[in-house]
Amino acid sequence: MRTLRQHLIVAHTVNSVCRGLPGAPKATALSDGWLLTGPSGAGVLCPTVDALWTAVVGRAGDVSRLELLAERLRRHAADPANEGLPARAARSGVESIRRRLTPDGGELERNG
Repeated sequence: MRTLRQHLIVAHTVNSVCRGLPGAPKATALSDGWLLTGPSGAGVLCPTVDALWTAVVGRAGDVSRLELLAERLRRHAADPANEGLPARAARSGVESIRRRLTPDGGELERNG
């Protein structure tokens, strides 16, 4: 069973990684999932972390934005200050991007 605290941590991870990206969505923790809203205020309810990242990735736009988001997620996951749930949530985001960019299961290229 997930707790509201865990939902808050995941929402903070999404918001931290997406901050400053054009059209960045905002995640809000709910007791049974997340509400993801875009700049227009339109929102989608996400019951799972996977659904949350799928919604974020779906709103990200072109491949260059997805690659930028993937790199931010990798850095977030690698930061020792984010070990535990924040790192797992970030790795889940990378996996969602990988599935979007490489539906055949190939590896997402790393820039730099």
